[in-house]
Amino acid sequence: MTGKCTDLIHYIAGRNLGHLNKCVANLKKFRGLSSEPVKIFSFSNTHAWLRSNFPQGDIQQYINPEKWADTLLNTSLIIHDWRDEVRILKKKRTGPGPVIGGIYHSDLSISGQDTDWTRKFKKQIRTISQKSTDIFFHINLTQPKEIPQLSTLYVPVPIIVRDLTLTPEQVKTRLGIPVDEPFILVQMGGGVGKYRYLHMNEWYEKINQLQTSCRIVVAKQLIDADYPFKKHIVQAPLFENGRNLINAADLVISKPGMGILMDCISTGTPLLALPADTKEREVKNMMLRDLMGDNLCLADNSLSSEDLGRRIEEILDQKEQIKEVFGKIPQNGSDVIANSMKWLSGRTLDELPDVYEDILKLTPFQVK
Repeated sequence: MTGKCTDLIHYIAGRNLGHLNKCVANLKKFRGLSSEPVKIFSFSNTHAWLRSNFPQGDIQQYINPEKWADTLLNTSLIIHDWRDEVRILKKKRTGPGPVIGGIYHSDLSISGQDTDWTRKFKKQIRTISQKSTDIFFHINLTQPKEIPQLSTLYVPVPIIVRDLTLTPEQVKTRLGIPVDEPFILVQMGGGVGKYRYLHMNEWYEKINQLQTSCRIVVAKQLIDADYPFKKHIVQAPLFENGRNLINAADLVISKPGMGILMDCISTGTPLLALPADTKEREVKNMMLRDLMGDNLCLADNSLSSEDLGRRIEEILDQKEQIKEVFGKIPQNGSDVIANSMKWLSGRTLDELPDVYEDILKLTPFQVK
């Protein structure tokens, strides 16, 4: 079960918008570097959205790695974001290739600030990276506090963001609101799979009762939330590039997630992150708190609708300071991934250590 094709890359995408947007950012950048075709394997309910970004793209139904290992390994390179079951491919591969690269995001350093929950998650990601990758592209906000000792090759990369394609005025026109009117965006994630945000309806109710001078816009999900919003709340269409919507907003209220964190940082848009309902999301909130130095941008479930209104005003009062903090974060992760894909395609495992040394020169973060 070895890679035989020399002119085709397999990119295995995750099922939610945070992963899918990174896929689009990486592959659009890759297309500017190489003409090598890429086949995207993704879940069926994401195909329409992917085709809105890749009209001519080769988008395939995600297939079971256990049953289709020969098909998936018949390629020049495998990139996944973030599929634990790819470990089956690494286990079944018997030849010199293809190289398997994985992309993920999370602080992996364990400190006294960790709970049992977050410590478990960080250890879990280390384990998955070793079993499912030959080279692990790890998204960081800043220089990693710790370089993990892993059996897989480790590359810390900056945040991955898409190019803006609409102005804030164009976004507001699409939303049907005046171009000079500020708005707060409420975003509850892609809404697919068993990890749909647990506290979503609770916070929708608080948003429904919110008294604020700003317009409220609720982002559409891949699977709609069946919630009776009041008439003054605008329900946005599903944007093919959600970063445009975030860039136009004055503030974002969102479930915790790396996708929304990267988009808010890269556009300088203040973020109020809602309480975590999984150990992964708790780590994302820790990363935001560490970046800001306090809990201003973190909500807790005890906040009433009135408390939420006051917190929004506090954050908007510090909008420029937040933008300054966010502006210090490097954001060329897609350049690192795209160039790495070009260099890794068709390479054998024996050649990987030499390519790795060149890849490390692409990132602003250090591993030694």
